[in-house]
Amino acid sequence: MALITKDGDQVGKQPDAPKIEFPCENYVVKVVTMDAEGVHAKIVECFKTHAPEMDPKAVSMNRSSKGRFVSYSFRIIAQSEAQLSALHTDLMSVNAVKMVM
Repeated sequence: MALITKDGDQVGKQPDAPKIEFPCENYVVKVVTMDAEGVHAKIVECFKTHAPEMDPKAVSMNRSSKGRFVSYSFRIIAQSEAQLSALHTDLMSVNAVKMVM
């Protein structure tokens, strides 16, 4: 899988990156955001659009030590690289989102 910038451009491919076999159960998507009001609801909405089977109650959340950032871990069933790319694009369009892994 290639690295994708906030603008959606591909940076490059990792030639030795492990291949993902789809569908891939328990695929973890981590999202790092600024601690802003309503951001959790916005990112959950992105997941509902692209991975409707995701249980919003099964999300783990951690705040940074100074409280400026929040990291979320979502588990989905990844269906394809196109699904993951579209999810990434939608998540990065949320202003408070700083990183998607």
